[in-house]
Amino acid sequence: MPLCVFYTNVPDKDVPENFETDLAKIIAEVLSKPLEKVVVNVLPNQRMVAGGSSEPNCWMNLWSINVFDKERNPGYAAKLYPFITESLGIKSEKICLLFHAIEAYQKAMPS
Repeated sequence: MPLCVFYTNVPDKDVPENFETDLAKIIAEVLSKPLEKVVVNVLPNQRMVAGGSSEPNCWMNLWSINVFDKERNPGYAAKLYPFITESLGIKSEKICLLFHAIEAYQKAMPS
């Protein structure tokens, strides 16, 4: 179950209408996880500074089971950066991606 929380100072009016849906699709594709299991929360209009500047920037936290490690993470980033840049006009140096590896037991399941 990939879980994504995406913070950005880009105004909501400038975030494409289907951004969260498209982000969920690319996360599913990049991580080889079923789209039905991907959860995305997009938080625009954040008061954020990156590198001392308030120009458009973002910080994305992505949690998932059994996919993150130092060998694979650069490949994930290489596919996510262009999507974010093209969708929101954020320069790559203003994009912060954090990958969080979790274990299956850390995800609650309905009984």
